[in-house]
Amino acid sequence: MSVPEPIPGGKFPPDIKALHGGLSSTGAKFLEFAERVPETFARHHFLASEASPLFPYELHAWPTFIDGAAARTMREMATGLCRLIKRAPRRLLGDAARAADYYGLPEERARLALDALARTDDARGAISRGDFIHDGTALKCLEFNLTAGVGGWETAIHVQQIMSQPAMHRFATEQGLRIRQPRTLRDFFANIVDCVRRDTEWEGEVNIGILFTPSTLPPTALAEQACRLFTGQLLEILRSEGARGEVLMTTYDAVKSAEGHRLTTQGKRLHAVVEYEARDRLLMAGPEFIANAQAAISARALSLFNGPAQDVLDDKRNLALLSEHVTSPLLSAEEQALVRTHVPWSRRVERTHVERAGERVFLPELLSSRREELVLKAGRDYGGASVLLGESTPAPAWDEAVRKALDGGGWVVQERVRPAPFHYPGPAGGVMPHIVIWGLFVLGETYGGHSLRLSPMGKGTGVVNVTQGAMFAALIELE
Repeated sequence: MSVPEPIPGGKFPPDIKALHGGLSSTGAKFLEFAERVPETFARHHFLASEASPLFPYELHAWPTFIDGAAARTMREMATGLCRLIKRAPRRLLGDAARAADYYGLPEERARLALDALARTDDARGAISRGDFIHDGTALKCLEFNLTAGVGGWETAIHVQQIMSQPAMHRFATEQGLRIRQPRTLRDFFANIVDCVRRDTEWEGEVNIGILFTPSTLPPTALAEQACRLFTGQLLEILRSEGARGEVLMTTYDAVKSAEGHRLTTQGKRLHAVVEYEARDRLLMAGPEFIANAQAAISARALSLFNGPAQDVLDDKRNLALLSEHVTSPLLSAEEQALVRTHVPWSRRVERTHVERAGERVFLPELLSSRREELVLKAGRDYGGASVLLGESTPAPAWDEAVRKALDGGGWVVQERVRPAPFHYPGPAGGVMPHIVIWGLFVLGETYGGHSLRLSPMGKGTGVVNVTQGAMFAALIELE
């Protein structure tokens, strides 16, 4: 892929202003402001320690602005697509045997996952973040992370830090900007409180345990600081009705079962548990915790996030499931349109024939002959570690990866989404096009805000992940 040269001094051509202006007129005005105010280029990022001790990643100094109409469209799309993904395993697969075959799970785990979906109105309260790329016309979903351990919740920190810069303060004053303050963290806890009301006998108290394995539990000082921040957000929700609660971080083995199948830790009853590290629940949580949690749920003594349903929900094969059924009568016309518009063509990697662009082809041959148009990814991996872009992967390495995916199972192939070239200052000076990943939170049935991750086009493998050098950036919604 050819990458445009950096723009020296930040002089923006009309097409780039139009691209940013398509999100909001303020986006184009900000680029014009940057052209005449050199201070806008004083720095291109904040170190992690400058943003917050709780924020471990670098933060880009330039925001992206989005107006209310575009934000409403984004909210409706993200919540609708998330709801469809949560319903898809039961609606499109139906039973545990088919689900076990589709997701490569033991049938008992698939049965528990589908039972959990049935019991919770298809994971009504699940915590999630969808990752999207804008192709210049619409947002295209790369994956939907239905796990309680999603990152990027620090949206309020992003906006506060970015808008505190002198140049940004000047721009906001000149334009008379009214910024809609993000509340991702508050919505996170509001969703948990709602679920506790629905799942348990309400006692006017909500203690929330956020659980880790011993090796991933944050250091004591950091965990205590995070718990103070989280408890403050929780109490803002509870105090109006005289309720109380606390957020505690601990390990799975520190949670015990008490009378009435109630779970406790540090001498406190837990009303909700967030399994922060649970991409392999049996390995990370252990059979004792899983059994105790299931007993607590059955006794209406606990809300669990995201619980056994995560075994089928947090899997990239769900996009393939929707893509495969895009013409199925099991989806409504509105749902089919949602999939066509926002889900790139996706299929499980198998030795079978598939339909693509109106043509029936043998999938292994397609993978070999159209490498530059495709992306290969493991269904259950995360952090971008297993993602291979055919365009930036040498043919021999691609062919070997395809062979292993065909033999091992569990992989997805997806049509490559060509990212629109949103422009930001780059690490070497000048303004250059970046690949932008739009992280959209859905917390239960509520849209929970958004953040961006970005990386210069042409850098590395093209995978945009903070563990591989990408930065976070603020997506600022205007009232």
